[in-house]
Amino acid sequence: MMRRLAISVLMLCLSLAAAAQVVPFVTVRMSARQLALGGAHAADPEPLDSAATIFEAAVSKVLWQKSAIDYNLTDYRAAAWIARSLRLGLDITTNNMGEMVTYSDNGQPLGTFQPSELMAAIDVCYKPSGKIAILAAGKMIRSSLADNYSARAYAIDIEGRWKVSRNIYTGFAVNNLGQAIGYGYGSYPLPTTYKAGLYGIFGGTHAVEGAADFGAMPAWSTFLASVGAGYVYNGRLALRLGAHISTKAEVLPTYASVGASFLSENFDIGAAYLTAANSFALSVKIRL
Repeated sequence: MMRRLAISVLMLCLSLAAAAQVVPFVTVRMSARQLALGGAHAADPEPLDSAATIFEAAVSKVLWQKSAIDYNLTDYRAAAWIARSLRLGLDITTNNMGEMVTYSDNGQPLGTFQPSELMAAIDVCYKPSGKIAILAAGKMIRSSLADNYSARAYAIDIEGRWKVSRNIYTGFAVNNLGQAIGYGYGSYPLPTTYKAGLYGIFGGTHAVEGAADFGAMPAWSTFLASVGAGYVYNGRLALRLGAHISTKAEVLPTYASVGASFLSENFDIGAAYLTAANSFALSVKIRL
């Protein structure tokens, strides 16, 4: 009884502090570049600008420090342009969280368990022209707290990008649209997020970029905003600052971010630091 109570209290705390555990896992951007820009991604020009590559692979690591429990996220991604206008991708994200203590019926510690999560996604990017990109992904989310306390859900992402001019992009993103996730004693809505964004980059050797997202997570009564700016030298070195604003800190925190990236023709490496969440991100991408 005591063990069940301990796990039930843990799950209640997670649902309140981290939106049923899966909110940070499925909403935190796994790109150090996007995190450095405050998490702004709805108008990210990458889908429109990456057609010159045939194949790309990326690995990202995010250490997301929450007061209730730590998140240790790793993302593996591979994508290939199978036609001039069509890209297929596979994305796998894992999360190994901090250890929790289990208790016997009389309240004595029995040992520890490590909650974990897995998300597997297949995504498609379709470019009917050089100015428009449509992205869609189907994903499976599995969340395990301990023993028989686990859940599975399915969701889709739908995003669009439009190159308004040579320097300006706009876009929208609907992420985690799907069924509720339940652990056997109740269910929680997935953190479906609706966003619109704007991105611009201006200059040559010394360029400046800016990005902004505004959106909402209706099921959790949360409004979100992300803004960021960066300096890019000769298309090779980028320094970025950003901020993420959330109306409910227990769902997603408000934080400032800073990051840097080194860019080349065949690979990118980027890092970011997030203040309020005391989190770090590292991304490496290889292109062929």
